[in-house]
Order: sequence, then C-alpha cells, then structure tokens
Amino acid sequence: MPKITKITQQKKLSERFNLFVDGKFELGVDGSLIVKYDIKVGDAYTDELKHDLENDDRIEIAYIGLINFIAFRERCEQEVKEWLYKKKYHDLADELIARLTDRNYLNNERFARLFIKDRVKIQGWGPIRLRHELNAKRISKQIIESEIEAIREDFDFNQMAHDLASKKLKNIEKPTYKDKKRLWSQLQRRGFEGPSISFALQGYTFVSDDKPS
Repeated sequence: MPKITKITQQKKLSERFNLFVDGKFELGVDGSLIVKYDIKVGDAYTDELKHDLENDDRIEIAYIGLINFIAFRERCEQEVKEWLYKKKYHDLADELIARLTDRNYLNNERFARLFIKDRVKIQGWGPIRLRHELNAKRISKQIIESEIEAIREDFDFNQMAHDLASKKLKNIEKPTYKDKKRLWSQLQRRGFEGPSISFALQGYTFVSDDKPS
C-alpha cells in the first residue's frame, strides 16, 4: 500500500501543501484538506483518498478564484454563474454559490441596492433602464421594485429628468418639435418613465419645425 512520506508547505502559495507518496511528489492541495482528512506522514495513500483530495482541491481552487473575483466589486449570482461557466466550474455552481451566500459574500439584494445607487447617482439612469439592466442580471422582480422604490427617497426622478432637459435645451433659443422629439428619445434611453419626461418638458414652448418661406 502506498504511503505518504512527506508533506511540505509551498513557498509561493503558503496556503497550499505538497504531498509526497513513497518518496515522490504526488500532488498539491489546499491546507484545509490536510486538516479535513487529518493527513500525516505515514498514512496510507488509498485510491479513495486520492479521489477525495483531487475533487475537494478543485472545489477549493474554484472558491479561492471566486473570492478574488468578488473582491473587486459587488457581484450578483448570475455574474458568479457566468464566471464559473467561463472557468469550467459550472458543475460546482450550486455548492459554491451556497457557500458564498451563507458567508454573506454574495447577496442579490445588496447587489441591486448598490447597483441602483451607483447608476442613479453617477450615470443618471431612470427606473426603466435600471429594471432592464437588473433583469438582464437575473435579479428578481421583487428585489428590483423594492430597491427602486427605496432610492426614490433620496433621488427625485422627475427632477433628474427636468435637470437633464434643461441642460440639453439651455443653448437653444427657440426649441422646435424636432428638438422635443430628440430630447424625449434621449430621456427614454436614459430610462425615465413617461410622467417624468412630461414633467421635464412641461415648462418649455416648442415651435414648428417649418421654416418661413
């Protein structure tokens, strides 16, 4: 029966250890697995142990990769699934998402809240654009609507649309209906709802596009 003859800590990755079997290097594993399986020099190296170590180490490598991925900025479940698929860890999605969620590293509600605040404050998006983008990230309708309602306490979408319209029209002495149509489209693309757009444009008088003959 093969035996584990040496266990050494890796120099570059201190959380990983090398296992030697019968004097020869066998594999490197995460340090948590040394503890989990209570591995010691002199232990038998069975096929079952080899399989368990290889499987569990793959999980730990994927998990560490995910931790680095979500450390850059807040992520949602869909983004994590896409990362796992890209890295060929899609079969581990349920297990790893559950672990991240249990440790509060992954939270769709928190993601939606921060996403909405950032897009409203910095990019000036309205509710329609927010719904569209969050739907694309598979955030539930309940979470989306709840967080949009919450942001209304701090940001007035009517006023935001009005301010944008004022900025676009400030240098136009006599805005025309063509200007109105163009601005309406711009406000729609920004994600503002019809009532907000109407509010933004209600104080302006638009003249005919026809030029006098």
